[in-house]
Amino acid sequence: MARVAISVAAFVLTLPSAHALDAVHMPALPHVGFFATPASQLYLGMPEEGASRVLGEPAKETEIVTGGIDTRKLELSGHLPGQVVLSGGKVLRVTLDPFGMEKDALPFSLRRARPGLAENAVRRALGEPTYMLHHTFFGINVDQWVFARAGDADFSVFLRDGRVVARAVGRDVPESLFRIDLPLPPEPESDSQLPSPRVGMMASDITRFCGSVKFRIDYVINGQSASRVVFEPRGKGTFVDVTFVDGIATGLEDLGRLPDDPIFQGR
Repeated sequence: MARVAISVAAFVLTLPSAHALDAVHMPALPHVGFFATPASQLYLGMPEEGASRVLGEPAKETEIVTGGIDTRKLELSGHLPGQVVLSGGKVLRVTLDPFGMEKDALPFSLRRARPGLAENAVRRALGEPTYMLHHTFFGINVDQWVFARAGDADFSVFLRDGRVVARAVGRDVPESLFRIDLPLPPEPESDSQLPSPRVGMMASDITRFCGSVKFRIDYVINGQSASRVVFEPRGKGTFVDVTFVDGIATGLEDLGRLPDDPIFQGR
């Protein structure tokens, strides 16, 4: 099977229209880094004024008014890009991007190949790739799907174990293909413990705050264990969705009250 894969890749490289598929640039060694981020000082329900003071000037801001409720989306840049959503004057969601999937300006069509998306779903979203290349870096097998469309810049989707792990404009392999950046734990504002869950906290600390687990989904992305866990803090009938990567919280969202349906209630 490996011999077949190699021969297919070699055939693709000989196609006249594949002139830009030159020697492959090696990505950096797999690495997990930890960085401080102002987003770790945010908490769900935090007043907008306090959140704006902590974050400073966002890289981008989008404002939407629906049903009389003002919702603002703040894009964060830096080592740990992400997004903060404020609704009704309070923090509704904090999402960091540890895999660097959103840090570059990407065309809308490429954004449809979301992190973790299965290869069949990528085909439904983007169609068949123009070229399919197979790489092995540091013993890790990676598929590169190159999409070349008339009038548009070429772009690539990278898959590991059949799931999207990176996207890039052009045909080069990103240097940061195997890099993962996680948030450092939040700094306490005083000698007392932080009063609410924050990104950067370990799963054990989040559980202590949020209590009962309604349901969870465990998965692996780019070789790292990850999970999405829905909690019902203090049994009040409102729910919080937390995303963990390698046991560190990278996303928080206030779900409010879930629809009265067993599938949403974890039953």
